[in-house]
Amino acid sequence: MTEVVPAGAHWVRFPRFFGDALMIHAAIAPLREAGLPLVAWGPAWVLDLFQGSPDYAAVFPEPERKYNPLKAAAMLRSYRPASVINFPKSNRPMLAAFLARAPLRLGCGDGGAWLFYTHSVAFYRQDSPFVARYASVVARAFPDLAARPEAFRPFRPRAAAMAQAAAGRAERGLGDYVVLAPGANASSKRLSTGSFAALARRLAGIGLTPVVLGAGAEDQRLAREICRLAPAALDLTNLGGLALSAAWVAGARALVGVDSGLAHLAAACGIPTLAVYGPTRARHSAPWGPRVRVFRRDGLACLECMGAQCPVAGHPCMEGLPDLQLWEELMAVLASPERGPGDRAGTASIARPMV
Repeated sequence: MTEVVPAGAHWVRFPRFFGDALMIHAAIAPLREAGLPLVAWGPAWVLDLFQGSPDYAAVFPEPERKYNPLKAAAMLRSYRPASVINFPKSNRPMLAAFLARAPLRLGCGDGGAWLFYTHSVAFYRQDSPFVARYASVVARAFPDLAARPEAFRPFRPRAAAMAQAAAGRAERGLGDYVVLAPGANASSKRLSTGSFAALARRLAGIGLTPVVLGAGAEDQRLAREICRLAPAALDLTNLGGLALSAAWVAGARALVGVDSGLAHLAAACGIPTLAVYGPTRARHSAPWGPRVRVFRRDGLACLECMGAQCPVAGHPCMEGLPDLQLWEELMAVLASPERGPGDRAGTASIARPMV
């Protein structure tokens, strides 16, 4: 942590899944637009995304995953936050904020947790986008801010990460490119490497370099397979922290992914985003941004099973999807218009699933 953490700021608790963190980031847009000082609080590897970003006054990494709420409460009291926003489904930040007597405490009030919040939503009783659920709490806590029209403002990481990505592109002589993001936190959510490779070959054929991003051993394995099937693809998995990945995503012409953090990141950056869904509910967790298109194979009884592993032979919702149809969906999102300055961020479309 290098920033000076201001007293009286609004503390935003981010979870360890950075896709969820970006949905929370979208929900607090009224606070950013009003220029309120925001402190990002959470796991260090997720906060790398927000450290030095113009959207946050400071970051406060939590050194341990399961920290002591009493110590956290003492820490919060020392900074006297104006509010603590805790949409992750963890009780520790909520308890710390309550013990610290933060004036405003926003979060998810399931299971009686609403008793500790000043403003909350019964998260699991809703059938609406996650971002909308979070934003409804922000609107109740800050009604004057939520009533103001807001233009969508693309997320950008710190300037140093943007410069590092630009240098990497120059070093490789890289022109226009499209990011392929094959990874996901569950195998059931992954699109086949064959489908990604088919897209990569078509992209190369029209002069767009396919760039594969991700992190960890499994993402690297997927990238190697895609590059074997499509030699024009560039493997940049495990290139650094989240801020550097964000810088590469922000410079892309588009991103193709699944229900994963990188798809949410692309949407937040405002670039055309094609997200392929099958076992999870796009109406709840589709990426939130102005140029998002969701694709899924309709007509399957197993859709939205929410399983981490597929019990159906052939994994029909994510394997063997028509290559030409995926390509047409990508071309459609690439041709989608950019939003004008008068458009409201809250109306960012979550595209209906396409056949």
